[in-house]
Amino acid sequence: MVVAALPGLAQAAAARKIRVGVQLYSVRKRCEEDLVGTLKAIKGMGYEGVEFAGYYGKSAQELKQMLGDLGLVACGTHTGLDSIKPENIAKTIAFNQEIGNKYLIVPGMNAKDGQGWIDFAKLFSAAAVTAQAAGMYVGYHNHQHEFKDKFEGKSKWELFYDNAAPQVCMQLDVGHVVSAGEDPVQWLKRYPGRSRTLHAKEIYPGPGILGQVPEGKQGVKWDDVFAVAEADVTEWYIVESEADPKSLDNIRGCFEFLKAKGRA
Repeated sequence: MVVAALPGLAQAAAARKIRVGVQLYSVRKRCEEDLVGTLKAIKGMGYEGVEFAGYYGKSAQELKQMLGDLGLVACGTHTGLDSIKPENIAKTIAFNQEIGNKYLIVPGMNAKDGQGWIDFAKLFSAAAVTAQAAGMYVGYHNHQHEFKDKFEGKSKWELFYDNAAPQVCMQLDVGHVVSAGEDPVQWLKRYPGRSRTLHAKEIYPGPGILGQVPEGKQGVKWDDVFAVAEADVTEWYIVESEADPKSLDNIRGCFEFLKAKGRA
């Protein structure tokens, strides 16, 4: 099925506006120095939400207060693999319920063989069922190795999502997918109904602003990605820029790109 053949695509996009957030890892050095000031600047740019990758020593109540005061939403958290294991998942859910976040995303893991990735799928499946009862999602965020590395002809990504329960969502980092030589559109189509949040990142390494790529490189085909995401279940575009964790300029540039594309 090609993008142009998706039924009612324009109507669906118009009816279901995808919100825009930013992964705080993009500006982690500024967050370490002044979390409130950084959040305020992010809100001033026009972002609606923030995704955490650590909590800078703040309690759930403190984070809830900050977000509420500034009018921001917690649109995700990158949480360690251990945090979704049976002995820890209840505590993880409670913390994230307090800050108003419903997306529990593991940002990285690895196994020495294909069976290891199948075992990961079983762990995530159990966690996702538990989270679903609390109105939350458990999912996984890719880098490049999940597509480059294969076991008996199958990538880690395939092994994981072919064996994960439907409740396990995916957070496709489209910049990493393209950097790995793959097409994010095809992977979004391969696993429909899972892309609750999507990481909007340009190819890596690079300047760190959406739409800007090193000379001679092919960047993300954003219009195609937007079309498929908006015909699926995606609820948030979450900007991530890894070029300079001390600067607000890159995430500002990313927001302006999305705004120019009619997505912010």
